[in-house]
Amino acid sequence: MVVWKRIHEERSGFLFELSQSLAILDWSYPNSLIPVNDSKMIIASDYSGQHKEATHEAYSFLITTERGIANWIVGRDEFRKQWLPDGRRISFKQLREAVRRKALNPFLDTANMIRGNTLTILVDNRISRFMPGGASSLSEIFPDCFPKGTPNGTIEKMFRLASLLAMITSGLREQKQSSYWISDHDEALETFDRREQLGRLASYLIFGLVGWENPADMTFLTTDNNDAPSWSEDLVAIPDLIAGTWCQLSNIVPSYVGKETWVKILSSSTERDERARLVGNWMGAPSGGLCHVLMRLEQDDDGNVRASAQQLSNAYKI
Repeated sequence: MVVWKRIHEERSGFLFELSQSLAILDWSYPNSLIPVNDSKMIIASDYSGQHKEATHEAYSFLITTERGIANWIVGRDEFRKQWLPDGRRISFKQLREAVRRKALNPFLDTANMIRGNTLTILVDNRISRFMPGGASSLSEIFPDCFPKGTPNGTIEKMFRLASLLAMITSGLREQKQSSYWISDHDEALETFDRREQLGRLASYLIFGLVGWENPADMTFLTTDNNDAPSWSEDLVAIPDLIAGTWCQLSNIVPSYVGKETWVKILSSSTERDERARLVGNWMGAPSGGLCHVLMRLEQDDDGNVRASAQQLSNAYKI
């Protein structure tokens, strides 16, 4: 069964190309994605690659539903009691610490209780902007989303995040299905006003992609919001781990192959980051209800930006 509803608006640029790539993967390899329309949609997100040494930025989204996490919430409580009763957070950066490292495999086992999809978009750092004209054009087109004085870097980051969120919402949500998006505290969401602006921007983009005139509500939260559920930090920790892992593996997994569908067998990995190895092998050998997909935007030797969508096979170990 085809799950992904592809974007038909060719003027949507990178979003059109990414959506087409994912549609090909979904059609060619059944069970690459699972439907997430049985109750209110929940989107959790986190990001990686915002440091000087990084070659890519990773935007990782976990898309599930209230029913899809019901069993996980119970399992998460048991995990907390046994492995992290002191309230420590799981994050990719902090996995070198012994207690968190020991808790990683049980945490991933518990995450397998979720029914949903993880979608990660790796963006080549040579791609400086998502829209021709960059920040100056965006502030003119969306003045109610980018007030005067908003730094150019923040405008670009907000636009990327809103664009990818709009693509994922358009591709997996139903018009009358309510949803909420929860993210770690981030520059693009650091104030109430900025969250309102980003939400408005995402709404404009969703309408431009699918033309919904009366969609159900979408709520935006961060993990430090008073209204955020008690389990929100652990849910966001899953895309945090995945984003960090894909950044580490960006030079190992394929970037772009010049045919519509392909299978690539990787040679023995030189990956030495134990964190990425463990999370990568977990994604490559799913034993629960989560499907994992990686999309990439890469600049080739001629300066053209190429899009691809792929998933790790359980036949390979990193």
